[in-house]
Amino acid sequence: MSIFVIRHADKKPGEFYGKGLKLNDQPISEKGQRKAQKLVGYFDKVDIDAIYISEYIRTKQTIMPVASRKGIIPIIDPRLNEIDIGDIEKMTDEQVQQKYPDFWNAYIERNHDFGFPNGETGEEASKRIMSVFATLDHFKNYILVAHDGIIRTLICSVLSIPPYKRHLFKADVCSITIFEYLDDFHCWSIPKINIELS
Repeated sequence: MSIFVIRHADKKPGEFYGKGLKLNDQPISEKGQRKAQKLVGYFDKVDIDAIYISEYIRTKQTIMPVASRKGIIPIIDPRLNEIDIGDIEKMTDEQVQQKYPDFWNAYIERNHDFGFPNGETGEEASKRIMSVFATLDHFKNYILVAHDGIIRTLICSVLSIPPYKRHLFKADVCSITIFEYLDDFHCWSIPKINIELS
């Protein structure tokens, strides 16, 4: 069994709020569409049992070329949404430093878990994304399409690294990270990380 976790493709600039979601709901750009098309070739000979996406339009648009080719309807799962950054969504770094100095210091120091103001902690995000893995069949292959921060948190969780260290990893747009379950050791492994398609 393999889980292919994909970060959504490049986003259009601009504000696309107002759909009941906490974060900006940008569609993918023309560049993002070109990258999404490259996923079709990558998955052409890979059997996929199900595709899960976050609530954000960019995850659906990223995987639709693959889903259409395979005849799979993506399943929306809010547990794949980006980390909830609460009140700082529309704030500049300078504004955050002034209004939430304790949070800002914890964010920069990264020596303990921290919560975004009226948002999630790393541990909360980690439990959320790992709960997705707990529901998947170890004998099937899946595609999950999610977001930068939650993917990096997932990597930390699988490697038993504190979620506040997620800045040590990179998840490029439209990149693929592969997770496999090791039955002998009863744990997840990460054989490939941040695969970029040329």
